[in-house]
Amino acid sequence: MNDLKFAFRQLLRNPGFTVVAVLTLALGIGINAGIFAILNAAVFRPLPVHGAERLVSVFQSFPGNRGPVHRNVYGDPTRVSYAEYRQYRDDNHVFSDLIAYAPSITATLGGERPQLVSGTLVSCNYFEGLDARPPVGRGFIAADCATPNGDAVVVLSDDLWRSHYGADPSLVGKTVTLNRTPFLVVGIGPAGFRGTGMEPTAFWAPLTLQKTLARDADLLGDDYCGWLMLLGRLKEGVTLGQAGADLGVIAARFDQTQPGRVTTVRVRKASLAGVPEVRNLVVNVGAVTLGAVGLVLMIACANIANLLLARAAQRRKEIAVRLAMGASRGRLFRQLLTESLLLALLGGGLGSVFAFWASAAAVRYIQSHLPPGVAPFTLDVGPDLRVLVYALGVTLITGMAFGWVPALRASRADLNLAMKEGGPDFETRPRRGGILRNGLIVAQVAGCMILLLVAGLLIRGLNRARHIDPGFAMKDIAAASFDFTAAGYSRQRTEIIQRQLMEGIAALTGVDAVAQASAVPLGDSHFGDLFALPGREGSNPVEYNHVSTGYFPLLDIPIVRGRGFTLAEDQLGAPVTIVTESTARHLWPGSDPIGQILRKGALRPDAIDLEVVGVARDAQVAHLAESERPYIYLPAGSEERSRLQLLVHGTGGPGAVADAIRLEVRKLDPELVVNVASLEANVDLFKFPGRVVATLSGVLGALALLLALMGVYGMVSFAVNRRVREIGIRMALGAERQEVTGLILRQAMQPVVTGVLIGILGCAATSGVLSSVLYGISPLDPLSFVCVPGFLLGVGMLASWLPARRAARVDPTVTLRSE
Repeated sequence: MNDLKFAFRQLLRNPGFTVVAVLTLALGIGINAGIFAILNAAVFRPLPVHGAERLVSVFQSFPGNRGPVHRNVYGDPTRVSYAEYRQYRDDNHVFSDLIAYAPSITATLGGERPQLVSGTLVSCNYFEGLDARPPVGRGFIAADCATPNGDAVVVLSDDLWRSHYGADPSLVGKTVTLNRTPFLVVGIGPAGFRGTGMEPTAFWAPLTLQKTLARDADLLGDDYCGWLMLLGRLKEGVTLGQAGADLGVIAARFDQTQPGRVTTVRVRKASLAGVPEVRNLVVNVGAVTLGAVGLVLMIACANIANLLLARAAQRRKEIAVRLAMGASRGRLFRQLLTESLLLALLGGGLGSVFAFWASAAAVRYIQSHLPPGVAPFTLDVGPDLRVLVYALGVTLITGMAFGWVPALRASRADLNLAMKEGGPDFETRPRRGGILRNGLIVAQVAGCMILLLVAGLLIRGLNRARHIDPGFAMKDIAAASFDFTAAGYSRQRTEIIQRQLMEGIAALTGVDAVAQASAVPLGDSHFGDLFALPGREGSNPVEYNHVSTGYFPLLDIPIVRGRGFTLAEDQLGAPVTIVTESTARHLWPGSDPIGQILRKGALRPDAIDLEVVGVARDAQVAHLAESERPYIYLPAGSEERSRLQLLVHGTGGPGAVADAIRLEVRKLDPELVVNVASLEANVDLFKFPGRVVATLSGVLGALALLLALMGVYGMVSFAVNRRVREIGIRMALGAERQEVTGLILRQAMQPVVTGVLIGILGCAATSGVLSSVLYGISPLDPLSFVCVPGFLLGVGMLASWLPARRAARVDPTVTLRSE
């Protein structure tokens, strides 16, 4: 307590130093804690339900093989079939409840203004197993799930109930329309409960209603289709390892009945980002981001360490007196380190407040800038014990990091020299002190250089994405997307309305071309399969797209060899294909691809042989700045009608075309929801990750630059103040002001240049991880690696020149007289 009291008095005596140090630390610690708060909300925070600490997610995987021969996947490959769920539920000994659910089920909510909503199909024990029982009405009972496609019942989310139905309590017991089917509302979900994933859920319905809400497949009756995610509530005393071992026994029985299957079961604590692929992505991005903000914290620590070294030099006589009065070196070290830790705690407390605000602001920014087609997400980034412990840990580590070396060095004062000399700025070992301070400047500049280079590369990549030519026409083209399955359409009805829409829209004034495709260019919708060449071993993953005959001329993608699809091939879905130039070169190097055969679904018994009838010019229709991946086109065909989207070229501009499309759809079916967007807007979908990362790295780079410049300026100012007598003597002996300025600048810029070089090497070694968001810009882009270091050197020169100019104005007469 005596140490703390004395440290507090010392900080009050130096308010300027204290304010600068606390604000610097608050900035560094706050950014780190804020990023961790977002990562914690997605990956580590338990689900927002009672007893969430005992909830776990269960995943299946098939390492070392492709899984069962006939297994299908609806969602990510870790999901289970309905039959597997029942087996796990009935035979396990570790769960008090095992819940199954299928998220992101899109449905059309009927009414005066039909809209698409995202819901979740759940097992009947969903609300009871989560201990999240509806406060209004009830959850599901056994009778609701007794038979497939039985009575249609639904539980609405509290958000949908309030926003769409005005929180009408009488809604329970009435019906709402989903996919043109009346559903009896049996309950309203708890307030604030948005489901068990990052995408908020608008409604919950029993699994047995799968065919009612998703008519395109019979998932419930397919024992070999993985489509369900699992959540289990562990019994008291059961560990994750015990749960995994118990489920592994059940999985081994599946392996015995399905040849070629080798199943691994994983069990982990449940969180919003529970899907392994999503979790790994969030953790990897979070780790990289924490590394970036860690550089900012490192620069802040180096700044404070330099300030403490300067203070230690000024307190040299105080420390010498303490040593002379019998204080041990360890006692002095403890006192000085206490001051550093108190500074860190003050900065950490202020930084934690900043972190909670900054993390919420960052989430709001991302949510408000989501590109079209990206599902919204929900994250609770409010403080919890985990975030507070992390902030405290970072604070203590930071205090030790910047306080250890200055405290150790200050406690080594030479008592005789310190008591004999008279100048307050005398330093017993100036060379060692200079090396240490310069080393800290090198670290600051190197960290700043890395962040600025990353920001420069990303800005260059975004600029290229804005001007890139994707190889197809985008101007004045609108993409109209429908979810006919969610609207309750049968295959026959879908074909009829698709034909009516094509004819009606083509006849509109200002529309000069209409085409169809299952994947709109750059719409982030992808279809792929394994393709093989008859007579050759092995197979290749190839992405494909079902398109109509008007697709290529509408997008101005020329057929460079062979021909396009005929109308008959389009209507019948004939076994023919058009390949891209790069695909032809890859599969048939040096040979004519026309007439060649491609086998679709190479490992399946229902494989189809496709004849190559044409070669299309390469275009970046699947991934921006990438046109070399294998890609082929197939005729639309009647079986694909339910997922075909419209491409419309008009002369009145995208807005006028969009309004005309909506009007035509409303004439045919007022309850059919249509999303119309400019094809040019799809580029934003690919630029979004780069834009977010560029914004973050730009902000961090600016903060790092500010901190580094403060460090350079402070270091040079400190050196100038300590060399006033030397400078006065030099000028008295005839040195010119320009010579003094040049001397100071040369010595000041040495650590800056060293830090820039180290930062360049560090960024060059790690910039490859940014390649996916650089859109053709090299991770070693020469322009960025020349301009950014030049900019930092120029700014560093300015920060050094200001105190150097002040040094050159020293009056040698006054200086020597005072000495």
